[in-house]
Amino acid sequence: MTGLVYKEWKHNRFFILLMIACGLLPFIMILYNRDIVTNTDEMYNFRIICTVIAFLAAGGIQTMVLMGDDRKIWGYWITATPEGYRGFIRVKYEMVFAMIVLFITSLQTFDRLFCAAAADKGWELTGSISSVAVPLAFLQIILRATDIPFALRYGNKKGGITKLIYSIAFVIIISVLILTNAGNFSVILYESGEKLFTEDNISLALGIVCMIALTAYYLSYRISCRVYLKGVEQYDH
Repeated sequence: MTGLVYKEWKHNRFFILLMIACGLLPFIMILYNRDIVTNTDEMYNFRIICTVIAFLAAGGIQTMVLMGDDRKIWGYWITATPEGYRGFIRVKYEMVFAMIVLFITSLQTFDRLFCAAAADKGWELTGSISSVAVPLAFLQIILRATDIPFALRYGNKKGGITKLIYSIAFVIIISVLILTNAGNFSVILYESGEKLFTEDNISLALGIVCMIALTAYYLSYRISCRVYLKGVEQYDH
């Protein structure tokens, strides 16, 4: 197992360390555009936008660690080792999860440093990005739980295309429901969101979302273990 951990670190250490850079990205964007933002509300909104951009960048990098393992020779070799393909898949999931934790920790740390520096400069800041960053972290876990089985089953390229097709189909269905207002779908969705994320039950709601994300991640691992060998047989090389 130590060998698999070393292999992942050796091959993907650049991407892993980039999680720290992604956490620093909003801080750099804010400093670069500090003269454009003129008031407290604009600063808060700009911090949120920078945070979302950082999450998108980090998510793209996280999917890149799935590249290079979609080879038949690797699949046959790892299956014959004592750790087996299940050990390889588990280490892959643990690495991706560690990247998400490293990113969100870096993001929160640099944001607190920015808030401290802003206070010394006399800048007024409103709100914390935690209210946005924490739900996005759970969403990122769920998205990676979706990405990894597709990549292992169909290969990185085919898996990405297959997932994209399903994603587009899902977006089209939701868009049609909203545009046609089928069954007052948009109203029901909005009211459900208001009831779920109120000040009184926000902690409970986040706890439930956390459990859903972690459960989805574990189930994703189990699915990947079931489909990996089928995918190996269909890899291009």
